Amino acid sequence: MLWLFVAVVVLVVILWPRSQGKPYDHYFSALNQLVRQQMPGCPVLIVDLDRVDQNLERVKAHLGDPSQVRIAAKSLPSPELIRYLLEKLGSNRLMSFHLPFLLQQFRSFPGSDFLVGKPFPVTAVKTFLRNLSDEEKARIVEIQWLIDTPSRLHQYLALASEQGLQFRVNVEIDVGLHRGGIQTLEALDQMMALINDHPEHLVFSGFMGYDAHLAKAPALPWKQGEARQQARSEAMAIYQRFVNHLREAWPDSYRDDLCFNGAGSMTYQLYPEGDKGCLNDFTIGSSFVKPTDFDLPTLVDHQPGMFIATPVLKKLDGLVIPFLERFAPWLAKLNVNWQKAFFVYGGWWKAKPCAPQGLRNNGIYGRSTNQEMLTASKGTGLNVDDTVFLRPTQSERVMLQFGGIRVVRGDEVIGFWSVFKE
Repeated sequence: MLWLFVAVVVLVVILWPRSQGKPYDHYFSALNQLVRQQMPGCPVLIVDLDRVDQNLERVKAHLGDPSQVRIAAKSLPSPELIRYLLEKLGSNRLMSFHLPFLLQQFRSFPGSDFLVGKPFPVTAVKTFLRNLSDEEKARIVEIQWLIDTPSRLHQYLALASEQGLQFRVNVEIDVGLHRGGIQTLEALDQMMALINDHPEHLVFSGFMGYDAHLAKAPALPWKQGEARQQARSEAMAIYQRFVNHLREAWPDSYRDDLCFNGAGSMTYQLYPEGDKGCLNDFTIGSSFVKPTDFDLPTLVDHQPGMFIATPVLKKLDGLVIPFLERFAPWLAKLNVNWQKAFFVYGGWWKAKPCAPQGLRNNGIYGRSTNQEMLTASKGTGLNVDDTVFLRPTQSERVMLQFGGIRVVRGDEVIGFWSVFKE
């Protein structure tokens, strides 16, 4: 029985919660002072432009030709941020995913090359056209409409004919993600025949093959890199098959200015300079600010550049649960990370606390969008009026929730950038 007792003791020692709380590091200590001195005292969304620049340099260094980058506008829904990145990249390419945003982007970035990132219902295109002036309709050829099936292409042809317009058509192909797009050369032939039969209303502009699945190719940990490369080779073989067939079967439609779009923030580093396959257009967005969903082996050299900052309103000793007050001292002994409870301004964002370290949401007390409770050990050193920093799990939805973006560089706020309106 002694061995069983020893085993239980060892197990308790191993599993017993240890303090995870640590005070701000140098970066967040300085950012906390900046927030307290120069920001409004309510939750804000911060973008660190120094870190964005560092991530941007990683993209440039990897791809070689930054003008091939197409900004995923849904991931960075701020016209000023998009303009900043386009200028730094020397690119005029945007990918749009949301009807209201497309209209705002079309007006904010005249002369750009737009690729719609998902196949819009034809009714959405009708809505878009109804909101354009005659001068804006004359620019409709700046947009590549993503088409995933022959039947949708027929719908777009009918609309283009009705409106007396010419639509640029980018064909979505399935390179292994299995989220739609054509899978056969026969489907491509049907679409190319329809395009070529109606040149006054349709013009082929290229392919789009999204490959987000490559970043999460299943494999043993020490073989993940090999698995990603194998999946990448398979995806490129599919893509190349469509490009080869286009060149051979439809030579009059094969042009030097075709857009062969692929990759994404999670996978662009699988296409280094000199080994890009048939791709000449790379969509990147979230990796410039790196939310937590992009903490992947393919982006280890990118830094988080976007944070929610919210003030601490209240600091309490222990985890005190309504109707269970008598157990509060025991809860703090049970888990050292319940020694302190902090209530912050707002909450329940798609985000994870990151500074000071050791802050956690509490499943016993519950969540709140008004005053979120976070628990931690005394090791955080956090006090009322200090700032809790959270990393968004994604960028597109979270960036829209704060009325705009506080842009920081070094130890000062250099701007307040707007976001698109839904």
